[in-house]
Amino acid sequence: MAVLSPAVQERLFLLGLGVTAIGVVRLMRQLLIKYRDAALEPPTPSKPSSYITQTVEDSLNLSTLDKLLYSPNFCIQETAAIIVCERAVHDPSTISDLLWYIAQPDHDTREKGVRTLTMMMNSSTHPATIELLNEPSTYAALVKSLEYSLTDYEHAVHAEHDLEWDSWPLRDVAEQDCLLILTQLVNKCGPEGLVKARFIERWLAKEPWGDDDRERQINFLESLRMRNRLAELTLPLIRDPSARKLLCGVGLLPMDFEWDVPSSRDVRMINGESTAGEDFDGMYVGRRIREQNSVEETIRRRHREAIVMNDGTRPLAQDDIIEREVEVSMPLDFLRELHTPAD
Repeated sequence: MAVLSPAVQERLFLLGLGVTAIGVVRLMRQLLIKYRDAALEPPTPSKPSSYITQTVEDSLNLSTLDKLLYSPNFCIQETAAIIVCERAVHDPSTISDLLWYIAQPDHDTREKGVRTLTMMMNSSTHPATIELLNEPSTYAALVKSLEYSLTDYEHAVHAEHDLEWDSWPLRDVAEQDCLLILTQLVNKCGPEGLVKARFIERWLAKEPWGDDDRERQINFLESLRMRNRLAELTLPLIRDPSARKLLCGVGLLPMDFEWDVPSSRDVRMINGESTAGEDFDGMYVGRRIREQNSVEETIRRRHREAIVMNDGTRPLAQDDIIEREVEVSMPLDFLRELHTPAD
């Protein structure tokens, strides 16, 4: 038998060593893949989402809801608060007790009551929640709270000739919440309950509209034109014949004031802001004698339209600006005409 030379033996040894190394690497790879697949957990099938039904809500005891309100989970707290508020809205005794707190002279007590009622109305998802509160006792308690608010702090005087004036941010939070609740009630159910609760005589007429009847009427009618937050409540009143009669009786409207419903609802531009709704210039019917003074001329000169004719290839110059004076209807023209004595 022939003996292999040392060079051939060395080559065979290296070949066997390489084949063995490749086999070991493949074996380890297969073992690792098998170990990885065995360590993976199969995905669990997702369970269908479960919602709280009305039956589940009704089965919760008050003690359970009380514990859920103090849960560290915010979502659980919110859900429990909504359930409590909806139960309270549909409970006449709870509403009666809450209205009693709202009508108390103490400011803190009234504020807590009004805020609670506001939270109940905002938390409820039932569309008929507002109608549940459309009761004479609700209007009476809210108007009584507003009446107490007149003496809680000094109210800001309504500014004359200021189209940007809005006293809403200066009002107390309890007064704001009462007005917001009444606005929701009026928008949903009409102003009849508000008129029967004597809202106009007990609160609206006592607002600091001005020193004399003319200034009061001017400021009140200007607030309607500006569409501020209070106008959301006063506009439905001025549309109602009985409320309009009371407004004339308390001096917020001229005695010869007439309501003329416009034939079309136009979109107008006032001071650069789009306003949709009635044309107020056609609502007030009276003696119209045009008069202009230096103040009106100055204001008219301030209202101009400008067109810039410059494509950006050269510096902006005065010749590139084309101005056109805009005829601006003064908001006090119709008021002065109403109070101008007939010739």
